[in-house]
Amino acid sequence: MKAWIEKGGYLNARGRKWLSQLRVEQVRRILVIRQCAFGDMMATRPFLVELRRFFPQAHITLSTVSKYQYAVPDDLVDEVHVLDGEGALRSQWRSLHSHSDVDVLFDLADTARSRLLTLCTPARVKLGFPYRRIFNRLLFDVGILRSDFHYEAEVLLDFLKIMGHKPQYPLEFDMPRHRRVLAKPRIVYFPYAAVAEKSLSQQSWSRLIGQAAIEFPDYQHVLLEGSKREESGDFLHDVVAQHDNVVVQDRMGLESLAHWMASSSVLVSGDTGVRNLALATHTPTLGIFFMTVPFRYWPRYENCHDAVFHRDGQVPGTTDILQGLQELLIRVYPERAAPRQLAPGEA
Repeated sequence: MKAWIEKGGYLNARGRKWLSQLRVEQVRRILVIRQCAFGDMMATRPFLVELRRFFPQAHITLSTVSKYQYAVPDDLVDEVHVLDGEGALRSQWRSLHSHSDVDVLFDLADTARSRLLTLCTPARVKLGFPYRRIFNRLLFDVGILRSDFHYEAEVLLDFLKIMGHKPQYPLEFDMPRHRRVLAKPRIVYFPYAAVAEKSLSQQSWSRLIGQAAIEFPDYQHVLLEGSKREESGDFLHDVVAQHDNVVVQDRMGLESLAHWMASSSVLVSGDTGVRNLALATHTPTLGIFFMTVPFRYWPRYENCHDAVFHRDGQVPGTTDILQGLQELLIRVYPERAAPRQLAPGEA
């Protein structure tokens, strides 16, 4: 098999030899290391779907850590390994050396623990995308350049493209799928983020949702509560009281949330795990960015996703977001009436 790589990564002699002799039916055991939170777990799903397509006979193990158990895609792998990083030293040592006779190892994490597991696991070939290139020579046979300017889920697929694999587009997440003709007139807002500074203030969200309720009267406007206690919708109490088309949706389990999100018209949020879930269900999204590089979380293979950000990094205002929402709704649902009703005299 040809190694489909030129100058876009690292390839040593062992990696080139392995690729030249690769027979997919001979690959029996694959270890995928992915130690990440909710959103990045969602972005991992297309890689696992395509990995199964490319190596249909292989036993696939996904290795993570105890901190990141929510949304682990256990439905797409044969086994989940949780790396013990907090137990007794003997237990941690066993956990690091629990894998043997691995044909292919993918390190999709690039953390200290993932590198240690990569080092301790014997494998015929090891692939990764370390931020520091020195780890290519120390740990990997094939190294991929990790881009901040392409959607994370697509970057992961580069590991399989080196082998000549043709991924499906739009990407397949094996999740409930949004159908535009069946979408309810519901705009969802998720105003939280793992790092508070990545999201608008509660005052900004209240102002945005209150104004959107006026300008988009034919839609129900729903603030989705998060799983943490502090991710409550109580701050929106006054807006809910003023507008019949504004409600707060209680937190939901992952499976229920996926189906509910897929039946919504659009999600408005910052860089959050919930936005990644919306991307995984192909639900239209309007992302709000001012700290995170937007391109890494903005799929361009579908026309139903957009991003609001300023080139100078300023925080987008209510007017910017409402304009982006109007343009997205018109583009995605052209059969619906003009969605926005501006106040008299407003441009």
